[in-house]
Amino acid sequence: MTIGEKIKQRLKEKGMSQNELARRAGLSSSGISTIISGSFEPRMDNLRQIAQALDCQPSDLLDDDGIKKEQEAPRDPLRESIIRDYDRLPPEARQLVRQYIDLLAKR
Repeated sequence: MTIGEKIKQRLKEKGMSQNELARRAGLSSSGISTIISGSFEPRMDNLRQIAQALDCQPSDLLDDDGIKKEQEAPRDPLRESIIRDYDRLPPEARQLVRQYIDLLAKR
């Protein structure tokens, strides 16, 4: 199942509309719609917000291919440490990190 299919299934189980999910997750209704339709993959922070609104873990919503790829990927302690540090940052600092990464990627 894809991420969108899993979200749709959770919505049905909870009797929740896409608009209600969007409100609870702090995202736009159109954003939720594009994720469910499969035309857009959510960023991890958005996936966390959606999972929280659906009372589940982000890993519960990952598509089966995404789970398989994660299991096959070699463990990278530095990457994991950076992600943990990033997750602790406030939104303003995360935006600065994003801008810095974009700047480095242009080199």
